[in-house]
Amino acid sequence: MSKPIFLLFFLLLCFGCHKKNDTFEFVFDDRKIVVSLVKIKDSIFDIRSEMICNDSVTVSTWRLNYPVYRFDCADITGDGLPEIAVGVVKSTRYDPMVRKRLFLFKLYDTCYIRPLWLGSRVSFPLVDFRLMETKNGQRIRTIEQETENQYVVAEYCCKTFGLEWIHYIKRGVTKQEAETLFLKYEN
Repeated sequence: MSKPIFLLFFLLLCFGCHKKNDTFEFVFDDRKIVVSLVKIKDSIFDIRSEMICNDSVTVSTWRLNYPVYRFDCADITGDGLPEIAVGVVKSTRYDPMVRKRLFLFKLYDTCYIRPLWLGSRVSFPLVDFRLMETKNGQRIRTIEQETENQYVVAEYCCKTFGLEWIHYIKRGVTKQEAETLFLKYEN
């Protein structure tokens, strides 16, 4: 195989692989857990969980029939197992507007993907979210649109069902200021 053809083949192979931020690896009780987001089509994704213990592999998938704008994993409940946070774009029964939503999933029996909270909304329309470690534990930080030109940055924690609002970091800010606060570590 000539060098240019080999290089083209190599580049196609690399770009066909999952992005690093779409795969998370954890260790729990001597078991390796790999959680990933697999794009099937533009608006169809599979969340995939693989639990590897000794020579055994258990696989679980959960199909999402919506566009995905964010995918993250962290132990936000404090039980030692990671939860899966997925940002989807969809309408709901109670809100017919197509908007960004937050879905949370748990790993039941250390592998099987099950819904924890299929969020319909937070305080204001959701713009973005991220999972982050704070001095008070894992939090879900959001940017929400308060009015047409004003945004709010808020923090939530995960409860048995849904999210519990902790505090607003700042309200009534521009989108640019909200994005800066969103990425900042401070509480």
